[in-house]
Amino acid sequence: MTFFYLNRILLGRCLGVLLIGAVSLATIACSDKSPSTSAPVQDVLPVEVTETTKNPLSDLVAAAAAGKPLYASNCALCHGDSGKGDGTAGDSLGAKPTDLTSSKVVAAPDGKMFLAIKNGVKTEGKIIMPPARRLSDEQVWQVVTYMRTLAEK
Repeated sequence: MTFFYLNRILLGRCLGVLLIGAVSLATIACSDKSPSTSAPVQDVLPVEVTETTKNPLSDLVAAAAAGKPLYASNCALCHGDSGKGDGTAGDSLGAKPTDLTSSKVVAAPDGKMFLAIKNGVKTEGKIIMPPARRLSDEQVWQVVTYMRTLAEK
């Protein structure tokens, strides 16, 4: 009888562990974190980025393609689909979102754009653009690459 009782306890614990694992996987799969849409890139990303850092991604066509959906889900609400600063949320903000197709932005170094996206932008101590905390460095570089294509359109 004791053997039967111990087997039921062990079986119950194993099922409990399996249930917890299944719930954990479902939670991860259904979380609000968007899946990475980045193409596999073999580039070595710089550890420290400065304003003068050049975009390290070698395949800019693939990087721009991977950056487009990231831009759409993280930037277009304020900056607009075409990057003109005319997104639907732009009017409700204290400062008008930057026109990403302007000559000032087009002339900005890649590293400066990367840092603005990664760290956000402050003016007079106020955050006018929040940092993109959910994006990896590679994804930020992909967004920078895609943003470069907006001025070409």
